[in-house]
Amino acid sequence: MLRQIAAVLGLAALIAGGAWMRTLPAGWLLSPVVQGFAWQTSTTVNLYFVRRAFLFPVSRRLPATDQLPRAVLEALIAGPSPSSGLKSAIPREVALRSFSVVNTVARIDLSRGLGGVDDERTALAAITETMTGVPGIRSVAVSVQGQPVAPAETRTPLLYFPSADGLVAVQTRAADAHAALTAYLAGPPAPEMIGVPAGVRLLAYDYDAANQLLSVGFTYTPSVRTLALERPERTRMLLLGLIASLTEFPDVRAVRLDFGGQSRLGLGECSDLLRSPQPRPALLNDERLLD
Repeated sequence: MLRQIAAVLGLAALIAGGAWMRTLPAGWLLSPVVQGFAWQTSTTVNLYFVRRAFLFPVSRRLPATDQLPRAVLEALIAGPSPSSGLKSAIPREVALRSFSVVNTVARIDLSRGLGGVDDERTALAAITETMTGVPGIRSVAVSVQGQPVAPAETRTPLLYFPSADGLVAVQTRAADAHAALTAYLAGPPAPEMIGVPAGVRLLAYDYDAANQLLSVGFTYTPSVRTLALERPERTRMLLLGLIASLTEFPDVRAVRLDFGGQSRLGLGECSDLLRSPQPRPALLNDERLLD
């Protein structure tokens, strides 16, 4: 009888404990002992692979430990999932010889070269864009068996345009957010990408330096309404791509978008992205949706 009572009490404690865990706020930090188990904290990183001739960011969750920078680099070198339809900019036979982060510079030594001139340029861009997205890294120095491949490179701003496959990253020479916005409104470089609908004009551009908030206003045209009604998912991707493009610059922490004072576009699928400050999207292309 006592054993039965003890068993019932034990089961009740387990159920109560499970209910308590489910009510924890998102991001709540557990004790170091518990963190060592299944509830270890993680963070979202973006690995830049290649689709056709352009960089394609893949968002992946990795453990948020002091080994995160190395884990990100190793994931990039390992390449994308075979079922994703992407390819790695880094040749398959390349291995990591050494890695360190010194004074915000990621120093990467590889076992062999990255290919011809164009292939090497693409690989260096993929490595730099990936690694400078990791907190604490501002530039990347790549070498092959101890010999520098190029001077340390900093991040090149990217414009994110929607496509049927997801957000495609296009490098830009824009020196600031205003120049990037001008380039974005000029349209994407390839027909498979979608840009801001024709006829949309910039009405307002206001930067709040104290809060690092950029407020941008556009005309609300029939073409915007048609796109939002007929392709709501692509419209949402377009707005997220625009926000991601403008927050490429460190002095822009958040973006507020407005289309002629409208509280929604189309049937309202994008209403949460309008007329309120939006930080940089953590997820660009969710890896779980690419397979």
